[in-house]
Amino acid sequence: MLKCNRCVVFSQLCVLVGMVLGGASHLRAETYDLASSIARAMQVYPGVRAAGVDVDIAQTQLDQVNAARFLPQFEVRSVIGPSPEARGNALVGETRLSRLSIFTQTEATVVQPLFTFGQLSGAKTAAMAGIAAREAGLRKARGDLELQVAEVYFGLQLADDLVALALEAQRDFQTARDFVAEKLEEDEGDFTYADLGRIDRFAFDVSEKVHAAVKTRALAESAMRLLLGLGETDSLLLAEPLTPVEVEIEPLAFYLQRAGEREDMQQLDAAVQVRASLARVAKAEQYPQVFIAGQFKYGYAPNRDDQKSPFAKDDFNVLQAGAVIGIRQSLSFGLASVKTRQANLEHRKLVYQKQLAEKGMAIEIEQIYRALVEARKNMAVAGQARRATRRWFVSVRDGFNAGLEEASEMIDAAKEYGIIRAKYYEAVFNFNRSWARLQRAIGRSLL
Repeated sequence: MLKCNRCVVFSQLCVLVGMVLGGASHLRAETYDLASSIARAMQVYPGVRAAGVDVDIAQTQLDQVNAARFLPQFEVRSVIGPSPEARGNALVGETRLSRLSIFTQTEATVVQPLFTFGQLSGAKTAAMAGIAAREAGLRKARGDLELQVAEVYFGLQLADDLVALALEAQRDFQTARDFVAEKLEEDEGDFTYADLGRIDRFAFDVSEKVHAAVKTRALAESAMRLLLGLGETDSLLLAEPLTPVEVEIEPLAFYLQRAGEREDMQQLDAAVQVRASLARVAKAEQYPQVFIAGQFKYGYAPNRDDQKSPFAKDDFNVLQAGAVIGIRQSLSFGLASVKTRQANLEHRKLVYQKQLAEKGMAIEIEQIYRALVEARKNMAVAGQARRATRRWFVSVRDGFNAGLEEASEMIDAAKEYGIIRAKYYEAVFNFNRSWARLQRAIGRSLL
């Protein structure tokens, strides 16, 4: 009943198997509709979890920038060691190496930037844009998973229908063969062994399609189990057969206007902001940095006389504290200028890439939209043809059973009826899949 070109449908389903990743296995016994399938996949799919970690990593980068704004350099050093005895003052003194004691010394230094000509603010803006990009990446991972689950879900529905169609054809031809064989044995009617041979020949084709449909259905089910994290012993029943999704197709301009909602475009917007901020940081490196630095130093050795003169220095007994305001300026103006120019060029390049992506995105959306409209039209005409060929098949079958039609006529009618039914299921599958792809193309959730 099914023509060989139906294998195209089967091969499309096989491709879906390579699109999935595994998850944990649980024993479950329930039916799944599209919404519950997506919800379960979200819980077990590692790609979504990895995208969530990317957001956390971007947040830590912002935390690092914020930490650099306040006391980016704060160090404490403490030492302990032997000190030789020393008595006297800066003019007259005596050191006795044979008399040792223990000294301690603690030193703390701190540097706080006061004005950086935009280096720190630019770094913070870049880090915040990086978080926005990672958050868009998380939404994209979720949306891509939604589409992946939907395609496999619709594919499994199609496989169920094709298996049922092939098995029905097999049963019908077995019934016809039994009928003809019985009439030949009883020598009734106008049937010949040529009719029986024609039925047996086509029955082979039908059996071949049954085997192919069963194999494809098994592959589609395996893909679905992997996406949902189900083991081989877990129940997997679809809650509904393959039917067209109930949606209103808007004009093409409606979808083109919403292209900016796509997560990859939001990622590009954030990336452009990052490059612009890094260009400002590179430019700010050409200017001086104003900072305040402070130091505290304390040391004590019990076997040494403390020097009271401000001109005397003893590193074992010391108490110092102070703060200064300073300016740090890199004199590598040529290198800084080249870095700034490179950062500006990278920003400009990304702007051009974003413009190119917008043009490509419009073409992609239109292609998917045209495919959706085409699938809807094919679905409508296939539905009409299915009803017409059914009337033809029923008429020929009844005539054949009454001995009024040749076996070849019944085979032709059954073959065309099966082809049209398969084409209708394929049209529904293409319509549902195109709808899901169009939703993803404009960054909308399938739910």
